Amino acid sequence: MRFQSSSSSPYLSGTGTQPSRPSHLRQVNARVLLRLLREHSPCSKADLVRLSGLSAPTVSSAVAHLESLNLVEKLGDGESSGGRPPEMLRFNATRGYVAGIDIGGTRLRMVLADLNGRIVTQWATQFTERQRTPKAVCCLIHDGLKTMCQEASTSVKKVLELTVGAPGVTNADAGVVLSAPNLKDWNKIPLRTVLERETGIPTTVENDTNLAAVGEHWRGSATGVDDFLFIALGTGVGAGIFLRGRLHHGANWSAGEIGYAAVNGQSRQALEVRATGQLERAIGGLAIEAEWRRLLSRDRRSNGSELEKLRASEIFDLAVDGDRVAAQVVQYASQILADCIVQMSLTLDPSVVILGGGVGSHPELCKATEKLLARNEFAKPQVRSSSLGTQAQLYGAICLSLIASEARLLD
Repeated sequence: MRFQSSSSSPYLSGTGTQPSRPSHLRQVNARVLLRLLREHSPCSKADLVRLSGLSAPTVSSAVAHLESLNLVEKLGDGESSGGRPPEMLRFNATRGYVAGIDIGGTRLRMVLADLNGRIVTQWATQFTERQRTPKAVCCLIHDGLKTMCQEASTSVKKVLELTVGAPGVTNADAGVVLSAPNLKDWNKIPLRTVLERETGIPTTVENDTNLAAVGEHWRGSATGVDDFLFIALGTGVGAGIFLRGRLHHGANWSAGEIGYAAVNGQSRQALEVRATGQLERAIGGLAIEAEWRRLLSRDRRSNGSELEKLRASEIFDLAVDGDRVAAQVVQYASQILADCIVQMSLTLDPSVVILGGGVGSHPELCKATEKLLARNEFAKPQVRSSSLGTQAQLYGAICLSLIASEARLLD
């Protein structure tokens, strides 16, 4: 992966379009070579000269600077091409760590990764009712961070950056969660400030579905795709939007909040930030399960049986096995989802739509939705299932943490 400074990243928000100029040329050269080491390890100084276009003395000086910061490991001599064997170098990925955090509607998930983005360990817990408040969640994050560092035999002091995904409208610039209706008392919460005070670690805050889109663009189904939508269906419903290779937030941070979109055949109501939206109430995980129970009752198959307790993804599994009522549920959800995709496609014209989340990534829903879209002559983007599944948010969080931590590596 090519790592970019935060000021020029397509994932991080901000008004500046040009990266800030470091005060010293050595800092510029060190940053260039650091990225090349990350991309091409192991390599020699001669490789870095060729890849960077810098002179041999400049590369030697910059590499010495990186060595002094413990960012370079010497691996010994490489293979000779006829002359003196070159000394091989490798980026020291354990110089520090980054953390990715996903605050879901029902649970908290965290991962710890090295500076190559390799996940070292992870931690998760289900929320109790009392643990859904901002203060309680931040305490849980700190506890989880300490647990992961103990498991990785490292210190919390070596964690350079946290990135947190919040399930609601989020001002990524200010690090403020404006509204998260699936949690408790999450309105205008300065999450970045609270977490930095709690952990002492620089923190990035982003909408969870936007993070999933970043993850898919970095290492998933949207790698190399500049215009795409990531639609997450789970407890909630939302979308992450990439336009011309950049994450799109909108003027008021609500771009992609499709859980509030209208549903055909239902009367429209005013949007309320502290309430769930109409689309989410129609095809969120709980809504799909409610539709299943309704159809079961009409089909006289319930009678308190275990079928009533099935989760949305399990209902879709039954549809794959040929269950008639489960197939009706898939058709119900895919029709509403396809209508939403058409409306977004008429405005944004993405080339790809990726379906993710615990419910949305199911292949049966993906197949049924794509079949409905295929009837159109246009506004029919390619539909793909998420290749990262429920880990997409965490991969996106790791990616943003790596980008944000780069400058601190050279301090």
